[in-house]
Amino acid sequence: MESRRNEWLKLMGSVGAACVLSGYVRYSLKGQWLLASKALVIGGAVLALVALVLGFRAVIDFFTKRSSQVGTNTFVLAAGVLAILGLLNFVGYRHHKRFDLTSEKLYTLSDQTRKIVSGLTQDVSVVRFAKQPDAQLADLMAEYMNLSSHVKYQNVDPQEKPEVAKEYGARRMGDIIVAYGQRKETLETTAAGELSEPDITSMIVRLTREKV
Repeated sequence: MESRRNEWLKLMGSVGAACVLSGYVRYSLKGQWLLASKALVIGGAVLALVALVLGFRAVIDFFTKRSSQVGTNTFVLAAGVLAILGLLNFVGYRHHKRFDLTSEKLYTLSDQTRKIVSGLTQDVSVVRFAKQPDAQLADLMAEYMNLSSHVKYQNVDPQEKPEVAKEYGARRMGDIIVAYGQRKETLETTAAGELSEPDITSMIVRLTREKV
């Protein structure tokens, strides 16, 4: 009976760890904490914690056995590698640097944009209202955010957060709204829903001018 209970606890702990890892990987791919990613991480952490608490005696017995020393060393090594990867990811997030290796400098912002964005003294928020993030726009906005901490970008699902859509005045899926203080305007996109650097920079200039 006790061994069967321990097997269930091991399974619960393994599933919990897998959920946490899946949620983190999903977050890394999407670039933001979506509802599904949060659910996986929180649910997995709860499962792992419950398994650890209920099976604490078995964990202690495992680590006191000589036969488990090799497995313990392997576990410690794996945990160390994961910790190093986590630290590198954190440092990369805090000190993000992008390199444009294309010959045409497709992902390099113009000098005019750099001057305008670097001179911002208040926050400018760019919010896209859609169910799924736009990777191309997210990459472009990442360049803006690298230039100034005053530039904010997020993708919001208006069905999950209708209060945010109401706050910004979004009327339909795909709306991209730029906000500066109390001023808010919707960016006009192409038929394909695309935006270019001049579109975004021009809107920032328009909203941040002293006079309307």
